[in-house]
Amino acid sequence: MKSSRLRTLVALTVLASLGAAGMASAGSPPEFSKCAWPVMMSPEGLGNYLGGPDGQARYWLTPFHGKYQTMQINGHFPHARYFSIVAYNGGANMLPESTARHLYDVLIAPDPGSTNPYLQSIPPRPRTKDGEGDAYTVLVTRGNDVPGAANVIKVTDNFAWVYLRIYVPNEVDSLSGRAFSGGVTLPTIKLYEAGKDAPEVLEPCPLKAPQPPQGHYPVRSLNKFSDVRALLRLWFPEGVDINQASDHDQAPADDRIWFAPPWNPPMLLMPNPDNKYLAAIPGPYQKDRIIVMRAKVPTVPGKGTGKADMRYWSIVNTDFELPVAAVGSLYDGSVVTHDGWYTVVISDDVVRPDWLPGGVTWMPWGDPDYPKWLFYRHMIPVQSETEYDSEDLFPHAIQKVVAGCWRGKRNPDPVQGKQECNHPEAVIDFTFPNLPPRADFAGPGHNTQKIMGDYYPVTVWCDKSAFLRGGWRACLAD
Repeated sequence: MKSSRLRTLVALTVLASLGAAGMASAGSPPEFSKCAWPVMMSPEGLGNYLGGPDGQARYWLTPFHGKYQTMQINGHFPHARYFSIVAYNGGANMLPESTARHLYDVLIAPDPGSTNPYLQSIPPRPRTKDGEGDAYTVLVTRGNDVPGAANVIKVTDNFAWVYLRIYVPNEVDSLSGRAFSGGVTLPTIKLYEAGKDAPEVLEPCPLKAPQPPQGHYPVRSLNKFSDVRALLRLWFPEGVDINQASDHDQAPADDRIWFAPPWNPPMLLMPNPDNKYLAAIPGPYQKDRIIVMRAKVPTVPGKGTGKADMRYWSIVNTDFELPVAAVGSLYDGSVVTHDGWYTVVISDDVVRPDWLPGGVTWMPWGDPDYPKWLFYRHMIPVQSETEYDSEDLFPHAIQKVVAGCWRGKRNPDPVQGKQECNHPEAVIDFTFPNLPPRADFAGPGHNTQKIMGDYYPVTVWCDKSAFLRGGWRACLAD
């Protein structure tokens, strides 16, 4: 459970942020720490209060101010299931076209003399050379062509965010100390200003050693209060409120909880372009009842299963209140499977309950005073890993459901844009903070299940007593 002290601190952070003018009205972005990657999002600490992060992911954020023409990122390929660099145009009230081009591991060309280990195996095999390993260079630039540059991401706005994402970063036992960043130091950043030859060099925000007699604990310059407050100010404009109280106070008409994919994920939450999502609104917690979820398991790399269905998948239970904190997170490596299937139970217990049988994965509901939503993610379900609309899409992936949505021109018209989807009957309008009512998920959810088949997460409210008597079969009899 989150402590009241931490909850109070977060509340004060949000109030301070929302009390100030947002980016849209302030006219200029706030200043951040003069180091690279000043904000880290993770399931721990204040980072968990920024958009409900996935439990096996770490995100490092750095701002790209308009006075600079080019950002040069110099890093080393991490040892992790996945990593990417993504640029997002602007701050608050972003549109779908806010995502600039992004690069993920297999698409990043290595520096001369280095190799891209992701082209050999996923995750990469342990390094044999000394030092940091193979290097790469990525340029983020404002509309300029860069002759000879292999990895270029163009942004169009006067202000942009650059994300470094690393998923499942600790799969090698020998890694220690820097395991969350994949066994390598975070990249160095060089900022080039028009008319100036020498760049401004930003080293990763350090973990500074204390000086006696200040004590034994280090002073971290990451996630400073001022930086977190500035980020929240950009994300959440004044007066924004995502809670739809009437929809959460009423129990659903039946026990079924429907998942459906947003045809256009809310850009304000800066979704990972390599993920596609199913979302569900379960309604208020029901006394003496539990949520039961069951589906077939997609295969992932490195599990001895041969050809993988996709790179990664996960399920997250998230507070439906600002600032959207993750309550529980499951991923492909933490879900118990049997005969290629998994069963998940969500209950209001503080820890995994004794009555839950083995072979069932548990997820906490969390504080009942906070409304919830559920997210289910699929990442890169293709063999070539280069095209999401190609014929080699895993046929039961979420990407198959939303294929064609926002194809090419990114049609700004919500009605016409939705019709560009291959399956418009299976997707929902899902804008932030104006989310659809829970009842709107039923039709698209039913159509999504037809496409995903056994891989669709069938989810219901069930009496705890019925589950104790007959297990998941008693709950999913229909």
